[in-house]
Amino acid sequence: MKFFLKVLLVLTGVTVLAAVLTKRRYPEFGEPLDGSFRITAVMDGREFMSVTPNLMKGEAVACMGGIELDLTEANIGDGAILELKAIMGGIEVLVPPTWRVEMRSISRMSGVVNLTDPDEPADGPLLLVDADALMGGIVVMTPESTDGS
Repeated sequence: MKFFLKVLLVLTGVTVLAAVLTKRRYPEFGEPLDGSFRITAVMDGREFMSVTPNLMKGEAVACMGGIELDLTEANIGDGAILELKAIMGGIEVLVPPTWRVEMRSISRMSGVVNLTDPDEPADGPLLLVDADALMGGIVVMTPESTDGS
């Protein structure tokens, strides 16, 4: 029994160290009106709403935490890139129904889901999502997909 307690203690220490290093490696920047931002949630939860008139690039990193990212009030010109990383955590992204969302993902023991229609609207601005999840989850959706319709 003492062996398992020691292993648990070591694993907890390694986990906390990994969380601290993640926070240092991915420092936050950007405000709701900025065209670029990074949101980091390490062992906590974060909410961020972008209202920028010209979103170019966004990043979200969740390590043993969760992020709710609301882009429904943001605008993008010809296109924008969103990079998402979830490590034993989750990221939920809400986008306007007028955007086309194309997702490239890597998921290991996790789930990555695009609940939008990548072909509709055909003339809508394009958001490219690069999603990487390890024992976590990432979902991109519109407000319509949240109400079950």
